[in-house]
Amino acid sequence: MHKIIDFLFLPLQNLTPIWELAFATLVLTVFALLVYKFTSNQKGIKKAKEKIKAHFLEVFLFIDEPILILKAQAQIMANGLKYLGYALVPLIIMFLPVLLVLINMEHRYHPRPLQAEESFLLKIKLKEQFPGWQDAIFMQFSQELVLTSAPLRFLSQEQKGKIYPEIDYRFKVERKGKYEIKLKVAGKESIKIKVYAESDKRVRLAPIEGAGFGLNFWHPGTGLIKKDSLIQSIEITYPKQELNLLGWETYWGWQFLGLMIIFAIALKPVIRVEF
Repeated sequence: MHKIIDFLFLPLQNLTPIWELAFATLVLTVFALLVYKFTSNQKGIKKAKEKIKAHFLEVFLFIDEPILILKAQAQIMANGLKYLGYALVPLIIMFLPVLLVLINMEHRYHPRPLQAEESFLLKIKLKEQFPGWQDAIFMQFSQELVLTSAPLRFLSQEQKGKIYPEIDYRFKVERKGKYEIKLKVAGKESIKIKVYAESDKRVRLAPIEGAGFGLNFWHPGTGLIKKDSLIQSIEITYPKQELNLLGWETYWGWQFLGLMIIFAIALKPVIRVEF
């Protein structure tokens, strides 16, 4: 699925990040509005909204009549529940595709490629302990990558309580480019890891490559790690970035939300949708 999303982003890769984000948000907003229009009860939504407005007005008009106010508030809640019921079907239909796009965008706009002289960690988690796991990784890498300290080997514990052997390597990037780190695990398995440093074309980075559906769903990678691999996950600690929207530098998600609200309000009369 993420390969399809990556393909759809290809025409935008020469735009600046904020313009790419704005255009992607516009397309996603149009998609969401069209799904909402054709899968929701538009007449029911309009009627429920009108009743909610009328009962709110009733509260203000009869401010000195407690019984009438209570009845109006009950009607507001009843029609609010009807409104949510009418909107439920399109929300269910949109949930998964929109979530996949947002996950893709998170890996596209939050991490950034490394710059010259910046350092990063390469974290390798093994699925389980085995004799000699501390020396199971043989590594080859480009001369533009410099290993700045000895590997750190330890046992890491995840939230679920499972313990994984982990080996961390600290590298420094000498100059910009796209580099490879070749791993050989226990003398058998070969893996090539790509490291991006000031890439000329924007790409969806894969800071975490993992085995298993859950890890791959939330951290879409490139399929480096196979099911029968000795490796549980590989992580590159890319720096985080903030996008600049008219001087507003912040996490891309807030800009996405703001742009989506603006686009939805602007396109509402054009698409003729009630929400």
